[in-house]
Formats: sequence, structure tokens, C-alpha cells
Amino acid sequence: MENNFSTKEKLKVLLTRWFEFKPPKLIHREFNYSLLNSSSILSIVGVRRCGKTFLLYQIMEKLKIPRENIVYLNFEDEILYPLAGDELHNLLSVYFENFSPDQGNKIYLLLDEIQNIPNWEKWIRRVYDTQQNIKIIITGSTSKLTGYEIGTSLRGRTITFNLYPFSFKEFLNAKNFQFNHETIAYSKEKPFLIKHLNEYLEYGGFPQITFEKIENRNLILQEYYRAIFYRDIVEKYSIRNVKLLDSFLKLIISNTSSLVSFSKAENILKTIGFKVSKSTLIEYMNYLTSCFLCFVVPIFSYKIKDQLQYSRKIYNIDTGLTNAINFKFSKDTGKVYENAVFLELKRRGEEEIYYWKNRAGKEVDFIIKKGLVPYQLIQVCSNFDSLHTKEREIKAIISAMEEFKLKEGLVITEDYEENIKVGNKKIRLTPLWKWLLEIK
Repeated sequence: MENNFSTKEKLKVLLTRWFEFKPPKLIHREFNYSLLNSSSILSIVGVRRCGKTFLLYQIMEKLKIPRENIVYLNFEDEILYPLAGDELHNLLSVYFENFSPDQGNKIYLLLDEIQNIPNWEKWIRRVYDTQQNIKIIITGSTSKLTGYEIGTSLRGRTITFNLYPFSFKEFLNAKNFQFNHETIAYSKEKPFLIKHLNEYLEYGGFPQITFEKIENRNLILQEYYRAIFYRDIVEKYSIRNVKLLDSFLKLIISNTSSLVSFSKAENILKTIGFKVSKSTLIEYMNYLTSCFLCFVVPIFSYKIKDQLQYSRKIYNIDTGLTNAINFKFSKDTGKVYENAVFLELKRRGEEEIYYWKNRAGKEVDFIIKKGLVPYQLIQVCSNFDSLHTKEREIKAIISAMEEFKLKEGLVITEDYEENIKVGNKKIRLTPLWKWLLEIK
């Protein structure tokens, strides 16, 4: 559309197209529909291309109300560009002047990638406070839309749903792979399940990638990376030293599922010619986490000082994206498994995730805490063929169980299953595929 068209004309075109639009066949995403019953603004957040728009379509189908009561607008639609800044201001007037919602039903506003509009929080706040018959659902690719970081004007008025690339269960559903949970471990279908798992770990769970030809997947994933890098970091935060940011990010990605020290990263970057400070790298890391590209896991300690000064573990949003950027990653099965476990923990709603390490050097990959109390320990070890490895991993998790007075621990393996008792402590060893498919 020509740039000289007014904002109202552009909005009318987009809304007309929306009411004529028929959503494609959807892959069901796991979603808590009880969130729709809340009076709060629903904020759906996640990395670019993880399926937020299609989740909105899924919600729309679930609502079972007249179509004209559901208003969808994508603020990355090229018709709106260049943005005038008055898109939200004109949205409702254009809608009510040109369309006829059913007065007996609530109106749902589905606003996709809303962070592109300046001062969007103030408009949302005004509608929320004055329009009781309107339910607002927003999506975005930044943590600034979460309950933790959202602007003061909306604090306490939103509820957040975090969306990630496909879980393994969603991936199998997308592949239309049907199986019996009770018998799969002994079934002739199991080799096909493992084949799907290996594909999932190698290429990740971004929805488009799941259906793409294998020869195109890495190219598309690299395009995803560039879009996130430039649109969600470089442009958004006005990064001047793009080469430094790129080098730092590749250093972070090459250390996925490993301990990362900002001081060491600073020294490495200085040795290759960059003038950089530790504070700059910490700021860069905040940018990476803000767009959901990376996650930082601190050491478990009741002392904030320890959490701040010890090295952190870094995990990435998708194993396929990591493989497309760092070709060595897929060869380290243990790190791939560990990243997959971390992402699944996030999907299951775990927010307080730490790693544990004692003075003797024993380490446990994940310690999950609720409130002040650690309640679950998870060790990830893909290869249990070696007796030495088995003893090392078991000793580490037992040490942590003793420290936190826990009676049960979990070790996730490649395909090894066993229940071990050590005194009054029980350790469950279970394959990754089985744990990923557990119903929670």
C-alpha cells in the first residue's frame, strides 16, 4: 500500500482482510486456557518465529464467538510501515465505524508484536481501565512484555504465558507420529521414536523447520539468527560495535550448556583485538536474554554474592539454532541433552533453576527451587556405558541430596533405565525421550 495512505485507511484494509482470512490447519500447542478467564491482560511472549501468531489463531478457534468480535492486528505487517505512531489510537474507532461486533459477546483484541509501537503501554492501560467488554491479548518477542519487566503503567494488570519452540510432544504431533505410551519402550515403533528424537535435537523445534526439507533447515535457522541479531538486538538497542557483539554472541553460543565467566570472556575478546569491558558484556548478555535467545543459570547459593560472582551456565532457545551457528555443538551429545532438558523445564513452568557445585568439585546440572526450598535435582548424562561415569554422576547427585535433605533424585540418560537405592535415597535413571514425554 502506498505510503501516502492514512493510518485509518491502512487499518481498515488490514481488518477487512482479517475478517476474510481463514486460519490454516493448526498444530495444537500446549496452552493454559484458564488464562482466558482472567480479567488481566494476557501477554504471550517468546522468541521470534516460535509460533505466537499461530497460538493466537488456536485461541481464536477455542473462543467460539462471532468472528467479528475477534480483532487481530500484526504490528509487523508491511502495510502499516512506515509506522506513524497513531495505529493504536485509531484502531478501535476504525473497528467500530466499519464492522459490527455482537453486543452480547466480549470483544477480543489480539495484538501481535505490539512492542513495535511506541508508548503502547499507555494505550493498553487506558483501554483496560475504560472498556470492560474488551479482553486484550498481546504478543511480543521481548521480555519487556513479561510480568517481571513490563512498564509501571501495566504492572499488576498482566498475566504472562511463555511460548517456546515445539516441545518433543508437539514435534511428534506435528509429524503425526502416533504411539502407545505404555508399550512404546518394547514396541517395534521405538526405533522410529528415537529417529524423531535425534531429528528434534539436531534441528530443534521451530515450527517452520519441522516441516521444511532437511537441506534447507540450517539456511533458514541461520536467517532466524540474523533476524534476531539485527532486529531484536542491534536495531533495538542501537548497537554501535556490531562486530564485538557478534563475536561475543558466537563465544556464548560455542559455550552452550557450559560455565561462562564474563571476566574470561573479556580476556578472550581482548586477545583478538577488541577494546571491551566486563560491564559491556554483562549489558550485552541482558540484551540476549531480553529477546529470549539465551538463558542464564546461576549457581545455587543462599548468598546473593555467590550467585553474582560465580560463573553462570548458558543455555540457548533451540538446539537446532545452536547447531546451525556452531557446527561442533551437535557432536557433544551431553550438552545437547542438557540444553533440551533445560528448555523442557522452562516449558513446564520452572522459573527458579540453578546448577549446584560443592567445594569438592561435585556438580549437579539442575536444582529446582520453589520459594526457599530446593525440591528437585536433575543430572543429565547421555552416556552411561562407563562404570566410572555412572559412579561419578551418582556420587554427585547423592552429595546434593544429602546437602538438601532430599530423598529422591533424577538422572536423565540416553536410553538407560534403572532405579537405584542408596540407603534411604532413591535415584531414578530414565531415558531422555521418556522424560520429555512425561505428562505433567
